[in-house]
This record gives sequence, C-alpha cells and structure tokens, in this order.
Amino acid sequence: MYCHPSKKSITYKIKEAYIKGLSQNNIDYTITELYESNFNTDISEEEYLRENNNIECPLSDEIITEQKKINNANILTFIFPLFWMDAPSKLVGYFSRVFTKGFKYDYDDGINTTMKTMDETNFLISAGSSYETLKEDGKIKALETIFINDRMAGKTERTNMYFFTETAYVKEKELNNEEKHMKRAEKIGKETS
Repeated sequence: MYCHPSKKSITYKIKEAYIKGLSQNNIDYTITELYESNFNTDISEEEYLRENNNIECPLSDEIITEQKKINNANILTFIFPLFWMDAPSKLVGYFSRVFTKGFKYDYDDGINTTMKTMDETNFLISAGSSYETLKEDGKIKALETIFINDRMAGKTERTNMYFFTETAYVKEKELNNEEKHMKRAEKIGKETS
C-alpha cells in the first residue's frame, strides 16, 4: 500500500527501493497506489451507517477488490509520509472504507471477521522531523497506538515500524539522507519474509 501524491518525493524513492529489495528476495507483491488508482477514500453515508449497524449496505466492488488483495497476502506493507503527524487523508480513508465490520472488526453480535492474520506488517514512514524529536514529542508512541494497537490489532503476527526521518527538502539536501534512506528501504525489502 503506497500513498503519496508525488513521484518526485523521497517517499516514492523509498517505495521503489523497497520493491527492489523484495524483487531481489524473489518475493511476489501486489501494490495499491492510492493516488494513481483513484480509489474513492470518502466514506459514504450508507457505509457509515453500515459500520454503525444501522442499515444493511453491500460492499462496493473496489472495497471487495482491496479486501481480496489483503487476504491474498502474507505480508502487508504501508509506505507513506507523515502529513501533520498522521497518514495522508487518502490512507486514513482507505482504512475507514476497507477495514470494515465483518472484515477487520467483529459485528456487535460476535460474528467472526474474514480478514486473515498477516505473518508480518511493515510501516515505512517518511517524516520531515528527526526521530529524536518524534520520540520526545510522543509522536512515535501515538503512531504505534494508531497503526499497531488499533488498525492492525489482532491481525498480524509481527509488526515493524521504520521511520525515514529528516526528509524535508531543505534537510534532505543539507544532510544528504536520500541515498542512506534508499539503501535502508532496499535492505528492509530484502529482509522481508
């Protein structure tokens, strides 16, 4: 799962390096690029009411397609930047629409979910701030709470969060982190199992 609006971004380069590492490890992959796919990330009123057990509402074809992609995978990887210390709105909308009741969450009556448990889930997150600043401000802990303890709770055996920091354009040029980040992303791809 890749979410960034620009192919000129460091996040795009991280994605490409990660894919290169997967390929070197002979790992097959399927990718959803939220900006390129034009996935509708806006939850409809009917979907909202379905999630609150107020009405019956069938899942759209695009949601069924994404849920099938997830269930055909053993490893999920989310690659995205932090925008105002959260995932881009398209990725937040993806979670809202795809991680539905009956798929990720139980219905109130205890019906089991259909989302399989992943062997591994990886989050490759780019951020303009330093890791130390993110940690001191409590943002690392907050992101772990959101993504590991909520969005992937109970649906993954192992979870890894990798932060690619100081990626703001000025800092990137000053610190020359790009090559370091590419090598790291490729290594993560190679070590993904």
